Amino acid sequence: MRDWENAYLKFIHDKPKGFQKNFAFASLRFFSFLFLTGWWIRKMVYRSGLIRRKRLSCPVISVGNLTTGGAGKTPIVIFLAKYFAKQGKKVAVLSRGYGRETKSSSLVWVSDGHKILATPEEGGDEPVLIARNVPQAAVLVCKDRYRAGLEAIKKFKPDLFILDDGYQRRFELHRDLDILAIDGVNPFSTGRVLPAGLLREPLEALSEADIFVINKVNLCRSPEDVRTVLQRHNPKAYLVEAHYKPTVLRDFQTGKEMKSSDLDRVSVGAFSGVANSMSFVRTLADFKVLIHHSYNLRDHYAYTRENLKTILQDAHLRGLQYLITTEKDEVKIPKDMELPVPILVLEINWEALHGKNHWESVLKNIALGCASISA
Repeated sequence: MRDWENAYLKFIHDKPKGFQKNFAFASLRFFSFLFLTGWWIRKMVYRSGLIRRKRLSCPVISVGNLTTGGAGKTPIVIFLAKYFAKQGKKVAVLSRGYGRETKSSSLVWVSDGHKILATPEEGGDEPVLIARNVPQAAVLVCKDRYRAGLEAIKKFKPDLFILDDGYQRRFELHRDLDILAIDGVNPFSTGRVLPAGLLREPLEALSEADIFVINKVNLCRSPEDVRTVLQRHNPKAYLVEAHYKPTVLRDFQTGKEMKSSDLDRVSVGAFSGVANSMSFVRTLADFKVLIHHSYNLRDHYAYTRENLKTILQDAHLRGLQYLITTEKDEVKIPKDMELPVPILVLEINWEALHGKNHWESVLKNIALGCASISA
């Protein structure tokens, strides 16, 4: 599957040569035109008031992106949930739960703010990861975020909501702050909407964001070019630049922490089922960990004992002494799995580098506007 994804990405980003490839790309552009037409119709229907936008009774912060996958929404959601929880606010995170085995229309409580109630198969890997990182937050998944929000209000009584991957739902559901995550590695793909590019909406949709967050800015080829595009489409939005700061390596089974220096002169591999596996490898390089072999799996990869065993056996044959994975992958690995090669988990923190003062000011204002738990 990853090979097909890589071939598709190479095809849309390279200049087509030959009649067949040109014809195939022209077909993709035609479908992109249909996609764009549908987007325009949907936008005009909501803007005209034919369908009213719904509103929840608590402040709503949306974290979304313009491209498919890999923009780094989840680390921002975790940061925000932790921030407001520390301010004494009851936080409810609403997610679609992409990659789960249950129907997208079904409502699942991943966490009730006290304990985790769902597995990654039932609620999705990212919602479970959020629940683990912010145990005091409620996490609900449902395609209909408004329905999930009403359920949370009824049973959890939150002070505010955080929408995970909510930018494309802005026509349907009111939000008080729209944060748009931009992937610093591949910010705008080809500049075209799906399927001739990776944009979920045209670039003009940038004009409706309140804050832009350029994630992985340390891996960005030309941050200035990205800033120019963002400011051209939306000069009023705040601009924040951020990176992932590796904090610790932790043994998957024992929980023992290791330093990157402990892996000097040791043969180490990596495996990850994220949108951009090479970004993970580069983050490890920033942490002074040299990767000898990487298993790059598709995003939201469904681990089984069988496919994990295949990876572990191959790693053992290659002479790898450790395998490193992400926190997102960790939640899907059975704890009682027999490991011929020890697995380490890289923990990261999302950290704002530039635009930090504006960022903190906005969050403080939202916290002040929320009803406190004691109110």
